[in-house]
Amino acid sequence: MKEMMVCPNCGAQIEKDITKCPYCGYINKEAAEKKFREDLGEIQRNIEETKKEPQKALVKGITGGTKVILIISCILILLVALFFVLLYIDTRDKPKLFLTAKEQEYASAYVLMAGEQLDEAYEEKDIQRMAEIFDKAYSEDRVSIWGVPHYEAGFASSCYMKLQKCLPNLDKEDISNHEAEEITYYCFYFYYRAYGDDGAEIFNPIREDEILPIITERLGFTVEDMEGFREKVWFPPNVNRSKVHKVTKKYYKNYH
Repeated sequence: MKEMMVCPNCGAQIEKDITKCPYCGYINKEAAEKKFREDLGEIQRNIEETKKEPQKALVKGITGGTKVILIISCILILLVALFFVLLYIDTRDKPKLFLTAKEQEYASAYVLMAGEQLDEAYEEKDIQRMAEIFDKAYSEDRVSIWGVPHYEAGFASSCYMKLQKCLPNLDKEDISNHEAEEITYYCFYFYYRAYGDDGAEIFNPIREDEILPIITERLGFTVEDMEGFREKVWFPPNVNRSKVHKVTKKYYKNYH
């Protein structure tokens, strides 16, 4: 069984060696660095293997060997550049983990305010408002509000509004893998009740009346399929987005 950890950004349970949280996009720096070092090591091993084959190198000639080294060097440089570019892109819009005293004071006040707003929106069963509060905190203000009252309901509201936004893609004649992945993940999130007890009052009826028909009628999965996927994609209390994509991508061509 793979070792798990808590995402320091959104609080989800994720595999310790995964490079990117499938729920909030947080870069797991230790795992990312480990993966980068492994890729670098693989390139270095390939270079060493090339050096161990002098006869083949002589047959190809000095020019051929030089080209190989240049290509490998370029790939290595591109990998390094890509790693830092992706790290920058994925962290620039995410909540900051290391705060100054002033930033911490602001974050504490923000969390208190967001908690009160979520509590009020939850009492009114206002899904759109909860989604706005949640998304504003994470996408605009970059403050983690994990642990506030009705945090899970806020996350579920965000997922529900995103699902509504991407559902029209099912009407396309040819749906892309990315579009299908989005719809599938959000549907699976509600099918497996990843929102937990906190959002059950609001989202259980939505699951029965809206999500299940989408899964069975438009995505073409049966209840047996969904239960068969459970152990592969369900890591209580969360659904692993990358696992969902892996076990369902061959079904995308059947979406309608």
